[in-house]
Amino acid sequence: MVDFTLKRKITETAIKHARHKGIRTIYDTAISGFICTLYNRDVTTFSFRYRSKLTGRRPTVKIGRYPTVSVDEARDIARKMAVGLSQGVEPRLVEQAAKEAQQRREEQWRREDATIIETFLDTVYRPHKERMKRGNEDLDRLDRHFKSWYRKRMTEITKSDVTRWHHALESKGLAFLTIKRSFDVLQGMLNMAVEEQFIDQNPIKGVRLRKPVAQDDHGVDIIKSRRALTEEEVESLFRGLERYTRDRKDMRRRSREKKSNRHLPDWDYVTYVDYVVPAILVIYYAGLRPGDVYGLRWENVDLDLGTITKVIEKTAHHSTRPSSFPMADRLVDALRVWWQENGRPKTGYVFPSQRTGRRLSAGALGRRPWPLIKKLGGLDPDLDLYTLRHNFASQLILSGADLMTVMKLMGHRDIATTIDHYGHLTADHLRTALVALSDPVG
Repeated sequence: MVDFTLKRKITETAIKHARHKGIRTIYDTAISGFICTLYNRDVTTFSFRYRSKLTGRRPTVKIGRYPTVSVDEARDIARKMAVGLSQGVEPRLVEQAAKEAQQRREEQWRREDATIIETFLDTVYRPHKERMKRGNEDLDRLDRHFKSWYRKRMTEITKSDVTRWHHALESKGLAFLTIKRSFDVLQGMLNMAVEEQFIDQNPIKGVRLRKPVAQDDHGVDIIKSRRALTEEEVESLFRGLERYTRDRKDMRRRSREKKSNRHLPDWDYVTYVDYVVPAILVIYYAGLRPGDVYGLRWENVDLDLGTITKVIEKTAHHSTRPSSFPMADRLVDALRVWWQENGRPKTGYVFPSQRTGRRLSAGALGRRPWPLIKKLGGLDPDLDLYTLRHNFASQLILSGADLMTVMKLMGHRDIATTIDHYGHLTADHLRTALVALSDPVG
């Protein structure tokens, strides 16, 4: 019977000899329990085996792999284990304690890394928000307004940090409500970090942003934006839409002149070259928020009845009951043409992304198309896309509609919002009532 073990002092020469002879195990004769095991040509390990006085068993403690751990290094470690054993310290317990300490250190490192805003954002909060309809808007706010904080630990955020951040954005001309929305998103992220036990408490819990002291010009921007468009602005808007379509058709025509682009669809005989014009018409004629336009599906549109029926996204967390809105005849005609030119679909997004087929991104209209249309039509560069929605409400009020009707058509949750936003437009009606009171009774 072939003996695959060898008893001699473990040296590099002994390892070479054992490998040549096919020996599997070398038991060191100088240090009892010091062992070298040869698994194959590539794997050779050192270990220390002893009898436990506590359990009576013979546990084996790994020392390391040769040649990463040299013979002398392995011997020194084995010697220390033997000395410790003679003093009542079991190597296995020492090894276990070291592993547990390392695990505690790694866990602490992981917890500390996870408290960095960027780490928590990328690993926990971003995936969470991306599952939500309007989640990407919140993530965009964090990216726009808190990018410089991303290497901070969440536990290091202070009230003074918030104050300086608030003043910096205010100095750039951002409105208080815009700043507050971004701050609320940050608070929501920190509260989630507490719930998920990444931090013990929200470091800025209870911190509130202070509203700016009212100045003589405060409210002027609101009055300017929440108004009806002038006749000249309406003409400029539709001129911009027309020129946008014309320029896109010209561009496509030039592209198709190249032999390599002959496969591109011919736009000369379509009314709408892409989603931009019909989507803007929905905001103009129906007063929908851009988000509701992006989320509009053909299942929500009844072209025969001339209605849009959908859940309003901004208030969906309060109620998932769909609201129904009548469409102006011009909008019905525009959507019917868009429907026909897109193959008369029965389901799916009315304005899908041309690249992915999915929902348009939050800035699909506002970032590039809207500034271009304003330029082409000669509109004020500062005119916000949302003003088209305000124009819808303003035109209703100026044509005599009561605020309750406007509230329903605008998709507001309560009349207070409508009064707060558009109450100043009812001044003409109040003036008429005052004139009537001033007339002498006949």
